[in-house]
Amino acid sequence: MNMPLKIQKSAGRGKAMLEHPRLVCIETTNYCNAKCNFCPNEVLERGKKTMSDDLYEKIIDDCTRFPLREIEPFMNGEPFMDKQIIPRMELIRRRLPNTKLRLYTNANIMFPDKIDQLIGLGIDHLFVSLNTTDPDEYERVMKIPLQRTLDNLQYLTDPVRKHKVANKITFRMARHKTMPLAEQDDFLEFCKDHKVRPFIVGMFNYKGFIETPLPVPNYPCANITRLDILSNGKVTLCCMDQDGEYELGDVSTHSVLEVHNAARAREYREFHRTGRRTEIEPCDVCNVCSPSLSHMPPLKTMRFALESRHYFMKHKPRGRKAPLAAPMEAPIAS
Repeated sequence: MNMPLKIQKSAGRGKAMLEHPRLVCIETTNYCNAKCNFCPNEVLERGKKTMSDDLYEKIIDDCTRFPLREIEPFMNGEPFMDKQIIPRMELIRRRLPNTKLRLYTNANIMFPDKIDQLIGLGIDHLFVSLNTTDPDEYERVMKIPLQRTLDNLQYLTDPVRKHKVANKITFRMARHKTMPLAEQDDFLEFCKDHKVRPFIVGMFNYKGFIETPLPVPNYPCANITRLDILSNGKVTLCCMDQDGEYELGDVSTHSVLEVHNAARAREYREFHRTGRRTEIEPCDVCNVCSPSLSHMPPLKTMRFALESRHYFMKHKPRGRKAPLAAPMEAPIAS
């Protein structure tokens, strides 16, 4: 969707009323070594690409123009498929020393030599998408061998280097609705043994691409305050819009701030913050449930805070949860 970018002007002063993103997510590559059955990477329509150095450096330069809280050089793909991922993170640290740097990986090709290169980089939080410690289930879900991942994680979590690699390390499990409690408990025990944070979360539906039991919330989504940049420079609506079908702009021709404050991006934020999330595509079918409670009047903020708390208490999208009896749906619609 190519459309002119228009920045909102403040009345009488001619200055832009800019809202900056709390998080910028940069898809340095959308190549992936895994083929997870809950991820749309294998059915991407835009093809596979690694971001050019010039575009990446331009984005980082854009991000120095405002106070950026968090940055993630990752989106649809495995960051260690990008041969330049280490230099790219070094550039983030040099140019954005006060921005929190987070990295997500499946760790299957994060070999010891790569782990050694991460030491001293200043990664604030490293997330490992492990998903299960059952070898058969792991290979069924991710189509890669578990033992290689476990060997890499053993090296990563050795007390000699663990805290030098990242300030925090979290192992993540995507919990499908029929996952046995025993499998979740084994994962939690594995995390305890390796002294890392566990994070279990239910699957999201990627705008309806897969079926999950979580309903669509009414409160604003946390994704409206982030900016997700695909490897070709297009800015997608959010991390659930994997092909950029609902494109917000292009950082090849506009700055990060210009895209984030363009009319289309502001329209989405307005619908969410006025309680009309379910009236705009594709948010009306998306069940991402992390709330956004910023840039709203106090009463509205309180209302949405209560709604999100009720949603989490009722549906338990995070943490250990008993499975449903129904069989698991087919993963991704091709």
